[in-house]
Amino acid sequence: MRGRESLPRLWVVGALALSILLPASPAAAVPLDQRIPQLFGGSLLTTICPRCAAEAQQNPANQVFRGLSAELASVLSESPVPSASGSFRFAWDPGLDTFVRFDQSLGPVLANRVETLGRRTGVLSVSYTHAGFDTLEGSPLQRMRFRAPALSTAYLSKLPLSDRLRAQDDVLETHLNLSLKMDQLFFSGAYGLTDSLDLGLAIAVTQIRMKASAEARILHSGSGFGAVFASRQPGVCLETPFPFRCARDSFDDSAIGTGDIFLRAKWHFADTRFADLALAGVLTIPTGNADDLLGFHAPTLTPWFIMSKSVGRISPHLNLGYALRSHNDVSQAEWVAGADLLAFKWLTLNADFLGFHDDKRDGINDDVLQFAGGLKLNIIGRLVLGAAVQLPLNRGGLRADQIWTGQIEYTF
Repeated sequence: MRGRESLPRLWVVGALALSILLPASPAAAVPLDQRIPQLFGGSLLTTICPRCAAEAQQNPANQVFRGLSAELASVLSESPVPSASGSFRFAWDPGLDTFVRFDQSLGPVLANRVETLGRRTGVLSVSYTHAGFDTLEGSPLQRMRFRAPALSTAYLSKLPLSDRLRAQDDVLETHLNLSLKMDQLFFSGAYGLTDSLDLGLAIAVTQIRMKASAEARILHSGSGFGAVFASRQPGVCLETPFPFRCARDSFDDSAIGTGDIFLRAKWHFADTRFADLALAGVLTIPTGNADDLLGFHAPTLTPWFIMSKSVGRISPHLNLGYALRSHNDVSQAEWVAGADLLAFKWLTLNADFLGFHDDKRDGINDDVLQFAGGLKLNIIGRLVLGAAVQLPLNRGGLRADQIWTGQIEYTF
């Protein structure tokens, strides 16, 4: 029977244990998902004059970012746990009285192929993903502008006619400069329970960094003195030529901690002339703090149908899945289609198209299309390095210009 090298296993198991024990960052006074809604104290106090009765106006940015938690949860799906298929597959050869490695490609980085690991074969991996978000529905995060009436219709109706005419066309304009970055470290492992059934587990350690500066101004188009901010408005700009016409606010915050736990299973149930077939399932257990954007709010079940076939050096694959989530996290259909090319026995190249489709049609990452290119490199023995970069093919939802993933994998 083939030997079992213990040192790499112990190292990864130890790292996994540390990640489970790693505490999340101390809870901030305001969770990350409420940082933008809490700009300017949570509301903008507008009025017809600095000392008149003030009306609490919703910050226009609040409406746009009301689904930030769900949008980022969708992005977590767009940075999937790297493939648990493993780069190698072994089978017992009675004639040689040992396990023999199958002659196949090293497999995809972000997709799954049908082939299982083989009985008593395991794989351990550590992967890192980085995404610096650049756009929201096509608008640059660092140059966002929102406009709304400075005074509501209800508030204007209570004013004298002269004041109403003077302020009814005033505009509340907010400029927002937002930086949002995500780093994820995955510790994962899978084991071949039988020749056709793999079981796996993965846990994420996630860091979210959010930094923003915002300035709100009331633009008065008529003659005379129009709407202003109330004197008690947080961030009011007293140094401007027009007192109470400007307010500024900012924050710089982050959260780090264990994310969610992923339990996975894959069953290779059929081989046909044109495609090999497998079913898989992923159960996500919400151990991350969803309020700090570190994970999902509730458990997620994602069934997958997997097709793949090796045709010479090329191995096309297709993954079709549906993530069943609570309304807070948004359910979505997911698919990956692509192929890997065995360039050399030690080098496999990958190309994939990824799609994510929300069925609620609420403007939160409704249709996301990505292209991913990557490679796997067998540098020595059973140690494999993998890397991939995702590029956007459209601009819906919260998007990054690049999502980078690196992986170290060891088969035992």
